[in-house]
Amino acid sequence: MKRALVTGVSWDTGIGFAITKQLVEDGYYVYAIYHSDESTAKEILEREYFEKVKCIQCDFTNREEIKMLINSLEGISLDALINNAGAFSGEEDIDHYDMADWDRVFAVNVNAPLMLSTGLKKNFNPRAVIINMVSTDGQRGSFSSISYAASKAALINLTDSLAINFGYDEKKIRVTAICPGWVKTFDETDPNSSEMVPFISRSTGSQLCPLERFAEPYEIANVVSFLVSDKASFVSGGFVPVHGGYSAVSFDLYAESGKAFEGYHPEEAICLQKEKHE
Repeated sequence: MKRALVTGVSWDTGIGFAITKQLVEDGYYVYAIYHSDESTAKEILEREYFEKVKCIQCDFTNREEIKMLINSLEGISLDALINNAGAFSGEEDIDHYDMADWDRVFAVNVNAPLMLSTGLKKNFNPRAVIINMVSTDGQRGSFSSISYAASKAALINLTDSLAINFGYDEKKIRVTAICPGWVKTFDETDPNSSEMVPFISRSTGSQLCPLERFAEPYEIANVVSFLVSDKASFVSGGFVPVHGGYSAVSFDLYAESGKAFEGYHPEEAICLQKEKHE
């Protein structure tokens, strides 16, 4: 049986949960790494997939805990590592940011993938696959959450560096990334279901995507399923965009989502946006 390690598996509405379920369906035994003590994913996975999933708690802002996680996997072979865990800073802009928060975001989004990828190198079977979860913000920057955007840009570059170094290794490990846009990791009927989804993303995010909707977590998981398979045997480096065409949207429309709609009710913001671009 193939084995995979997936990070960022705290919530049953999240990408990590969807990836874990998909890999189990693909025949993998999955080490699901979660952070929150209130993890909803852990309860479901341990109940429904107790023979195929092992949930492990780890704080990726703590380097010693990451080292302990790596050491706990001594002697266990891995065929895939999915660096999905991500940290986000809410209302942050170029004039208002906290360096402690900046360090936290980089610790989770950049340092942890580096430490896991290199620390688990001895665990990887030949032709194993590492997938990093990047973001469209890493391509374009952001009016808010600049630490998140900068960290994802760093992760895009780290992906290529790892692909170069691991590709030349005798194990021929492939390293690539997935670049989502807005993903519906929240319950639309519950405004408090996810603090990770900013107000503006909920109100206008789907309008900024040419397909006019959020991605579903399973749609990201489907791409993971492909990338870890032999069908993607020559895919290494770079990233696969899974954002519904968002990167093709004109920058002035993107700018409005970050600035022009401040102070508007969500429905008013969407109406204003449509009026300006119809």
